[in-house]
Amino acid sequence: MELRKIPMLSSEMIKNMEDMNFFVYSQIFDDLLIIAQKETNCFVWKTSDGLVVFDAIWPDKAVYDAIINAIQSVGWNPDNINKLVLTHGHCDHTGCGRWFVEKHGAKTYLSRIDDIFWKEHPTKPNLPDTWKDFDINCYIQDGDTITCRNKDIYVYGTPGHTPGCLSYIFPVTENGTKHMAALFGGATPPLGTADGVKQFLTSLEYFRQKAKEKHVDVGLCNHTVFDNGIERISYSAKRLAYMPNIYIIGNDGFEKYCDMFQALAEAKLLK
Repeated sequence: MELRKIPMLSSEMIKNMEDMNFFVYSQIFDDLLIIAQKETNCFVWKTSDGLVVFDAIWPDKAVYDAIINAIQSVGWNPDNINKLVLTHGHCDHTGCGRWFVEKHGAKTYLSRIDDIFWKEHPTKPNLPDTWKDFDINCYIQDGDTITCRNKDIYVYGTPGHTPGCLSYIFPVTENGTKHMAALFGGATPPLGTADGVKQFLTSLEYFRQKAKEKHVDVGLCNHTVFDNGIERISYSAKRLAYMPNIYIIGNDGFEKYCDMFQALAEAKLLK
């Protein structure tokens, strides 16, 4: 059987990104929770220093409520949320961050470049509710480390999808066994010039190398279309003890996962 190398992208995806009537979640590692609507994910990571939210889906109170509900449902305390770490300055990732800032005093992290980009180039210029609505406390860049007492988040600059896009590598555990997870910040090559797509490919290759150095064996994605996300979350929510964790894909699996992003960009260059 011949398998598709790239996902099926459609205009329906864009509509689904704005639909806040459906949410699903699962605790996919001892210390990692995933929450998704139809097209976009966020992650909540548990550390001894508190809870870290990676990305925040969409600027809508329903998203915040869904994330809080998921945290409570797995027995974690949402009062422990203290960091919001963003991959890039698009509103489907900066999302409902202002509620984490206002209600939890969460410290916010993003590149300086994308903080400016987020303000000056709103993803939805016709929707004021999606415009920049909270401040960034900590500007981070390639090579930085965010320390969470007993765990570190490694920060990598991966411009392309946006000018200051960031990607992250951090540890997770499965029944106490440590694994290394990677979140590639910008899943699709940018609209516009071939130079932007080439920059995306350069960033992808750089991140692949860093993932290899860190022995990454878990691939995370912030959009469901790229990893059959809804199905994987549903599987994980019902997984029995003897069943494998399908987020653990090994070093070779992560390489193949990155091949998908490369194929997307190369196809764009051929158009």
